[in-house]
Amino acid sequence: MWNIDDEIMLKQAELKESDSIFLLLEHSRHHLSPWIGWVDYTQTRSEMKQFIKTVNNKMKEQTDVVLFIWYRGHVAGSVALYDVKWHNQSGMLGYWVGSGFEGHGIAQRAVRGMLTYAYYTLMLNRVELRAAVENEKSIKLARRLGFQAEGIVRQAEWIRGSCRDQVQMSLMKSEFH
Repeated sequence: MWNIDDEIMLKQAELKESDSIFLLLEHSRHHLSPWIGWVDYTQTRSEMKQFIKTVNNKMKEQTDVVLFIWYRGHVAGSVALYDVKWHNQSGMLGYWVGSGFEGHGIAQRAVRGMLTYAYYTLMLNRVELRAAVENEKSIKLARRLGFQAEGIVRQAEWIRGSCRDQVQMSLMKSEFH
């Protein structure tokens, strides 16, 4: 757990917070489901608890770092570094904020905090992300943080009955400011 600034804190989820996280997901389904496949597969409170258990186990195994974004004391989304490849000093980035939390710079500040952790604590050299080519907000955020597009990964993710192309982006430690 750490404070990013006076408004934002990143922390590992506790099971007792699963209801709050689930309610945010419920409130944000329409907003998130076009871009994030797992949203449709987390339909109950018990599935959310299992999700939290799974991501916390992956943190213990040191393959993923999944933290929830708390904004002014309320859960607002998540930022994750997953599929960490220690031998390549790389990992994949994912992030989302719930409905009603957009437009406050929350995602940008939370992602910047995670990148600082990735580069200066975990000592990674490369962070990648993929976003649906239609997800303009996510791509703009990544570009503001310095990510560069590397190309299109065709039919990379199955979401809501169709395969989506994704833009592959990356940011090296030497490019992070």
